Amino acid sequence: MLLSFVRAANLKHWLARPDCPPFIEECKRVFDQAFGVTEDDEKNTISQSAFHPVPPFLRGIIKSQKVALRARHRHDHVTFSRMSTLPGNSLIMFYPSGDHLKKPVPGSINYIFAQEGGEVVYVTRRQQPSSGGIDPFSFYPHFYAKIYSTALSEILEVVKPEWVLSYYARWDLDDKHAVVLSLSRVSSNL
Repeated sequence: MLLSFVRAANLKHWLARPDCPPFIEECKRVFDQAFGVTEDDEKNTISQSAFHPVPPFLRGIIKSQKVALRARHRHDHVTFSRMSTLPGNSLIMFYPSGDHLKKPVPGSINYIFAQEGGEVVYVTRRQQPSSGGIDPFSFYPHFYAKIYSTALSEILEVVKPEWVLSYYARWDLDDKHAVVLSLSRVSSNL
């Protein structure tokens, strides 16, 4: 798996180079269209007909009158998705309220909305903390994993794309406990 990951990373790096041959760039465009990344996603453009009134259950947290629901959003060359579209791309580590002095928390993107002014926001639910017990990962300060509950909070909160630190990986140990591992390239404690 690691070898495949390294090969894919090297290919992406090579495709981003300015001297990449046009034929290979065209192959990349075809590949992106086949697997869900389109030029519209790259530009984050949305037609006016996509905007609808804010759903009643989100009126308390979304300030716009009309929003466009999106399946995915590309920010800083990273594609984020809502949980119902692609679960792995919905698991994010983010700074609560955008405060970079606080530790990032794990959450899952339930909805992605574009507001009328063009701003895109993610509506997330936080990963619940574990209900007691000793976290075996606390003994390894340089391995940024932590035990959480498998449950997500019922409270929905708005997260701006610039508040997102990284993805996180989640592995359910049992019905009540999950291991959460930050996939940030920058060291940060959970």
